[in-house]
Amino acid sequence: MPFPSQSKFPPLKAYELTQFCGGRTGAPPDRRALPCPAAHDASAFPIQSIARHFFLAALPSAIVLPTERHLRQHSETRGNSMSTTLTRRHFMQSTAALGLASPMVITGTRARAQSSLIVGDMGGAFYEGFKTGFYDDFEKDFDISISATTMQPDPLPQFKMAVDTNTNLFDVALMTPEHMLRVQNLDGEYFEPLNLTIDNPEDFIDGNFTEYFAGIGIYAMIMGCRQDSMGENYPKTWTEFWNTESFQGRRGLWRSPVTTLEIALLADGVAPADIYPLDVDRAFAALDRIRKDIDIWWTSGAQATQLLQNGELDMMSAWSTRAYTAIASGAPAGLTWEGVYNIDGWTIPKGTEKVDLAREFIQYTMDPERQAKFTQKLALGPANQKAYDFIDPDLAKQFPTAPDNFDGLILLNAEYWAENQDALTERFEQWILS
Repeated sequence: MPFPSQSKFPPLKAYELTQFCGGRTGAPPDRRALPCPAAHDASAFPIQSIARHFFLAALPSAIVLPTERHLRQHSETRGNSMSTTLTRRHFMQSTAALGLASPMVITGTRARAQSSLIVGDMGGAFYEGFKTGFYDDFEKDFDISISATTMQPDPLPQFKMAVDTNTNLFDVALMTPEHMLRVQNLDGEYFEPLNLTIDNPEDFIDGNFTEYFAGIGIYAMIMGCRQDSMGENYPKTWTEFWNTESFQGRRGLWRSPVTTLEIALLADGVAPADIYPLDVDRAFAALDRIRKDIDIWWTSGAQATQLLQNGELDMMSAWSTRAYTAIASGAPAGLTWEGVYNIDGWTIPKGTEKVDLAREFIQYTMDPERQAKFTQKLALGPANQKAYDFIDPDLAKQFPTAPDNFDGLILLNAEYWAENQDALTERFEQWILS
């Protein structure tokens, strides 16, 4: 994926609302403007990018472009070799490997002296949820202000630019494990260590923490079905979804190899524990069997919500956050919790002057009651399982990490997709178009 040239962004000292990406309008007034590479280079966000799910699925109402007063240019970028490379073994280690002891305490002299913090989230429901769960209370408790910024659908170019140019776009940024792997595969150092000490690692999902990453919420690719057209006779497994004779209706799948290949293997009878490494030939053979019965290959989270809302499809794959949006709007839909989940989590960009305050904020968000509060506005499963002690049981049924839902999900193998995404995306598109 091309990284937009810095020369395309003229210098800026202030931010203005100048142009909308994709015609979206209505960003919250306290959100700072961020550069939008897609407006300069449409190929910056390939549809098949693994990141496209949750960022297009949860883009804010508006993303604004830099004006002519943007980004001081720097003639040199960081050339330091990486001190730490994230491997799958490293990423999947539990927090016990981080030297867990007592809760982290930041002495606060330096952190409290910094009166503001810029947090990059996904906008939209993410902003509203995190504002309810974290931002408002953190501002009151620590007497600082939080400015929310919008991360790009694929944050790698944005994150790289911010660090390479020493531009303070954010002090804390929301990413996924796959994003981190891709960034850490670049030359240079791009993350500050979080220095978290968690005294209750057993309360969090596996793989929630690394030296540079702290998971905050879980989303999943699952199945959504219209109950008004199918009644209770809708597929309860992906194998049944593939059974077009017993379960008739209009079908849809995500136009991406990411999670779609995993789903195809589940439909073909592969045990969840044996999904990775993917048997790619077997997955495409399974897709061949259902190809003619797929009416729509959807390409964005917003489109998936609309398809489930208006009943254009009877059954489809959908991100859990988007499926819940459709249900909350009144769509008579049922969910099947068999599929693939991933983790959204906090990172700190290398070089931020507010690293102490950023660490304190991340520690603050690990609290179960605060994570429970964001679910009032955001259908993201809390990473801290103790949060369910503070969530209404009826609401909890909509989240991936609810006990009855989580058992049917497998963790997306970030390392596998970081290494194979480009080749499999090319093969998948050729298959779609053939």
